[in-house]
Amino acid sequence: MIGRGVVLAVLVAGLSLAVLWTAGEAQAAGSAVETRHLLVSDATGKLPDAQLKALAEQAQATLERMLELWGCEAQTESLGKILLIYDEPLRGHCTSICSVGGRQAARSVRVFGCAEAPLMVAHKLTNALMPQPDKLLRNMMGAISEQRVGNPASFPACGQDVDDWVRSFVRSGTLLPLSQLGPDHESWGMRDAGGGRLMAFDRYRQQRAYAETGSFAGYLAAAYGLEGLKRLTRLSRMQARPWRAALGADLAELEARWLESLKAGGAGREEQSGRLVRVMNAGAGDPCARARRVAEEGSAPTPPPAP
Repeated sequence: MIGRGVVLAVLVAGLSLAVLWTAGEAQAAGSAVETRHLLVSDATGKLPDAQLKALAEQAQATLERMLELWGCEAQTESLGKILLIYDEPLRGHCTSICSVGGRQAARSVRVFGCAEAPLMVAHKLTNALMPQPDKLLRNMMGAISEQRVGNPASFPACGQDVDDWVRSFVRSGTLLPLSQLGPDHESWGMRDAGGGRLMAFDRYRQQRAYAETGSFAGYLAAAYGLEGLKRLTRLSRMQARPWRAALGADLAELEARWLESLKAGGAGREEQSGRLVRVMNAGAGDPCARARRVAEEGSAPTPPPAP
């Protein structure tokens, strides 16, 4: 049997999600609070102890809802507590990242900015609970958690409905075939900048890839239950993307069913999908940030005039 250390090393090589932090480094960065499954630390040095304690309790509650949702264990006895670190915004943005396989902490999640309403924490805690080296399968599982127990403003929903995002891509003829989304980062509009740092070089492809993944995962969860998704990821340890073995159909057939279900459920959603077409066509910038503003203000930006 492969040892746990080897398994973790393989996962680290496949995930390449973030710089690895140790529990000792987290504690050195500032105050630390322990919950049943988490070691929560403040890397900013700015959070009062009472606020850090409240954030830790909030994160623990989210994690417990996730454990109930997926019917899994936190594995704290074998892997230790998940290291959760609150940090400054990342290049001015609020987000979260996950790493697996640190020297002292086997699993860590770092939250950048927006501490009171963190973004993508449920997604990244899922990666910590159920590590998966394939980017597509990993994001499918994380998307379900974020949709059901996370923050609706998180990427890629960005305050919208991921199904409406996909309808907008169909409407504009920019839908990405799921077969194009590989286990690598490049096919998702992202690039490894070294040291575990990921950079988006094509935010429009990134938005499409992640929104499609979230919508597709939601369809599969409705059609096959969460057990179907868990079976898919479990069998992927022995076979790359075992769609037929896990769900009884290949990707092309599943994708066709998913798109047909979106079409059937799209009646009355033309205004929402139209707004997102305009969000994507509004010129350079971050489409997710624009979509959040649309969610807050209720109107989509006007596309720039043709040159």
